[in-house]
Amino acid sequence: MVNWRQFTLDSVQAAMFTPDHSTFVGGRVVATILRQFGEQFNGEMQVLPPLPDVPPEVPRVVLQSSDKSKMVQAGPARFNFIWNRTDSDIQVTLDQVLPQCIEVLEYYVRETRTPVGRLGLVVQRSCPDESPAQTLIRRFCTQESQREPFNRSATFEIHNHKEYSPAHEGVEYKINSWVRCQCGIIESDNRSAIMVIQDLNTLAADVEQRRFDVEKIHSFFSMASDEAETINKKYFPERE
Repeated sequence: MVNWRQFTLDSVQAAMFTPDHSTFVGGRVVATILRQFGEQFNGEMQVLPPLPDVPPEVPRVVLQSSDKSKMVQAGPARFNFIWNRTDSDIQVTLDQVLPQCIEVLEYYVRETRTPVGRLGLVVQRSCPDESPAQTLIRRFCTQESQREPFNRSATFEIHNHKEYSPAHEGVEYKINSWVRCQCGIIESDNRSAIMVIQDLNTLAADVEQRRFDVEKIHSFFSMASDEAETINKKYFPERE
């Protein structure tokens, strides 16, 4: 049976939601990020002019590294740092990647004093598997369900959402935890695989009244990283 150690980290997205859209200026985003991280974001750049008819969630600024492993997306309502694995031989952990994300987010908040009302962490992992649908069915379904109706499933997916208060120092609020396990393809070598996408975020209802300073941002991502690892081990435990 597949276990958590067999999964490869494919992408990490750290997101900040900014409720005061009036403070966003695309040129300031570019200047702030490149002043400190110009060597990292040395690839193509996209900067859109103010667009009143476009939703504030749509990025107005996109900065990326030349190898496309790192990307910043910024708009009036949201700021994302995205890390993507670009080499199939690279094996890294979430603990190794996440500090890169947090560094950029914290620097941006310190320099621009942008109010942050909500945070999110999205993690995607993959594990090669010749029959991902049947592997997922065997893992999550009863023997009766395996016989019928899931005995000839070509694809299969489970999607689970929880809302709870994590037991973590410095975190005094509820979070959403979304886990999606599904069939997919590893593009680098066209192999079938199990894909696991985790999305941990603070509640949308709290975005207007809650504010995250640099210390609270750090606490959230430390907590979210721990939760993501713990959850992944529960979904795909090692069997003795």
